[in-house]
Amino acid sequence: MTTTGPDSPIEHAPPVAVVLAAGEGRRLRDGSARTPKPLIRLVGLSLAERCICGFLQEGIRRFVVILGHQAERVRSHFEEIGRRRGCEIAFEVAEQWSLGNGSSTLAARAVVGDRPFLLTMVDHLLSSSMIKAILASPPSADEIALAIDGRKEEIFDLADLTKIREQHGRVSAIGKDLSEWDAGDTGLFYCSAEIFSALERARDEGLHSLTDGVRECVANGGVRAVDVSGETWLDVDTSEARREGERRLRASLSKGQDDGFVSQYVNRTISRPLSMLLARTPVTPDQITVASFLLGVLGAGFLVLANSSFWIAGGIMIQVASIVDGCDGEVARLKHRSSARGGWLDTVLDRYADTALAFAVTLAAARVDPSSWVWIAGCLSAIGFLMTSYTTKEYQIRFERPYPNTLVARLKRRDLRILIVAVGAVAGHPFAALLTAGLFSHASVLWILSSAWRGNR
Repeated sequence: MTTTGPDSPIEHAPPVAVVLAAGEGRRLRDGSARTPKPLIRLVGLSLAERCICGFLQEGIRRFVVILGHQAERVRSHFEEIGRRRGCEIAFEVAEQWSLGNGSSTLAARAVVGDRPFLLTMVDHLLSSSMIKAILASPPSADEIALAIDGRKEEIFDLADLTKIREQHGRVSAIGKDLSEWDAGDTGLFYCSAEIFSALERARDEGLHSLTDGVRECVANGGVRAVDVSGETWLDVDTSEARREGERRLRASLSKGQDDGFVSQYVNRTISRPLSMLLARTPVTPDQITVASFLLGVLGAGFLVLANSSFWIAGGIMIQVASIVDGCDGEVARLKHRSSARGGWLDTVLDRYADTALAFAVTLAAARVDPSSWVWIAGCLSAIGFLMTSYTTKEYQIRFERPYPNTLVARLKRRDLRILIVAVGAVAGHPFAALLTAGLFSHASVLWILSSAWRGNR
């Protein structure tokens, strides 16, 4: 760790993140007054785990957790998180934690020493892009950096907000009672050891909150404002804030125009509430992927049978499988379990399910009309299904960028062709629906080939 001058940023390895988890959390309960705040769950994960996962996404793998209320129980929970998430967590008990979070922050000095460190509270939900932004603004040796949000109209619970007055990129005033203010304190800091000196000065005056220490730094012009307006964050310290956190997590599952039209307007309306329930269970995203595949294959099995009742059941089942197919990614995002391996498994099983569906419908049609054209048309449809996925993935590999999210790109996706076959099966014409979906797939592939060829000369 070196400095090149009194105002130069400190150069260092990825910093440690200090998490204040000492408070009692009286305003936030999950039905049991004995549950410490870090262990309270929000859609399947504890506040502690959500806090840790946010930093892990940005490559922070070393943590210092400050303990206080029910220290051993909270320590045990964080140790479990460290084992499951593969990160390093050290602990320090703040003996005077009940005085305020400033006293808890002071306890971190025994572990971090003079090194710069990130600082937040365990009940703050922070987007990974916020953490990325403050990592890009390391503090000088005598200052701290504070992430601020200037979107006043979008900040939740203004009455409890610590407010900021900002001038020329520096914080000029901080407090909950400011009458004139420019932004809100998000609770994310990047600190030098100066914060400890400031907290000690505040303590000597009988003041023990973190804000009191930051105010001491403000008096010396030592707090730099890092504007993260537009990013998502939430202080989950009341039951109302917890409900708002659940609402935001559910809203985050929408992919908007990155989805196909059927997924966006039909499937997601069912998969999102289902995923919110599944995220509260031990079910993993990979298990959901396999369940969706098995449902799809079972539905295809019903379509082999030349019986209208079985066709209706099969059509419903393959559409249910399509809906469940969206849950694996949603649950992965809710529980911070997204992985390249899981995405790869999903892609491979989808291709097998598509092939099984095309084969089953073609076999049923061939039993009625054994002409060779039935098998030829069915095989061509299956090839179209496979090529829609292959074409755009190969485009990204060859040209090192995703294929543009055009109207055709959204229409060629799997959700639409599954719905076409499902509706056709329920209506008693699964083979006609298969051919329609196959023709549509080939037309989409030809359009993509043509536009990509012209656009990449």
